[in-house]
Amino acid sequence: MQDDRGKFTQAEILSQPETWEETLRYLKSDWVGKLPDLQDYDQIVITGCGSTYYLSIWAARFLHCTTGVPAIALPSSELWYAGDVWLKPFKKVLFIAISRSGQTTETLKALNGFLENHTEDALAITCYKDSQLAKMSPLSIITTAGMEHSIAQTRSFSNMMWPIILLSEKNITETLISAIQVTAQSFLANYQETAAGIGENLDIERFFFLGNGPLFGLSQEVMLKMKEMSLSYSEAFHFLEFRHGPMSMVDHESLIVGFTNRSTFLYELPVFNDMKKLGAKILAVGNSVEKAHSIDYLFNIGDKVPSPWTYPFYLPPIQLLACKRSLAKGLNPDKPENLTAVVEL
Repeated sequence: MQDDRGKFTQAEILSQPETWEETLRYLKSDWVGKLPDLQDYDQIVITGCGSTYYLSIWAARFLHCTTGVPAIALPSSELWYAGDVWLKPFKKVLFIAISRSGQTTETLKALNGFLENHTEDALAITCYKDSQLAKMSPLSIITTAGMEHSIAQTRSFSNMMWPIILLSEKNITETLISAIQVTAQSFLANYQETAAGIGENLDIERFFFLGNGPLFGLSQEVMLKMKEMSLSYSEAFHFLEFRHGPMSMVDHESLIVGFTNRSTFLYELPVFNDMKKLGAKILAVGNSVEKAHSIDYLFNIGDKVPSPWTYPFYLPPIQLLACKRSLAKGLNPDKPENLTAVVEL
């Protein structure tokens, strides 16, 4: 009997370069020039649950850094039962609700609570056009290319990142779309085998994912993927915060995965060096980051794509790593333990 474990998850991870092109073309044709101007707002509030909460953390930090508009990320549940604490009537707020299915109860409740007092300034991002979230929001961006069979989010997550980037960058050119697709295809092809090999190495017992700024949200997301798919010990931290206690868990059975870039690498390399001395293996993922003696593996995104548009690139090889580890442990990443695709209360 053929072993079909993980066939959906792996195929969806590897399909991301093609789905990204589809989403970018949709955004270019349907949304360029039609999105809210973030400078019109006092605050941006972004919400989701599970993976989309981590997407919200990345999005809030990204938009705050690139636009200067204060942005916060909150779990939808907290906005549901304590929205009055966070949403102040004297502030003009853009509310962004993110949900793969568009059916997550807490996110629907959070959006409904916002719309009771604000009638226009809400934007939904989801993969399903007929979902309740898409129908109830004044503006809804539908990244249908991200739809997936798998329970653990992979291509849905990265495809829902592109509308957030467009909110900041405001335009998408044909040259940019081409550069993203070509770079994504070569990036994944270049490191697919190495990522699979690391994932299949069961001598690794602990995974630590590090990231600063917007990359901290992405480090939390891949931490979750490792837990969901492979039931492995995994945690996420800011780079330099890792020295303040968590490094006590590092040993020769540990893998440190650092999401970095050229602007922060000077501060993050010493952390790699320190963890290498403790016996850990080091994997660095970033744009135009140089190989250093303490780095065992380097997944270099390169410089062909403008920096704000490189954030989705960090995810596919680490998603694949988690998928391969799941299979190596005899699990099925298509069916994570105790989970369903949608949480409806």
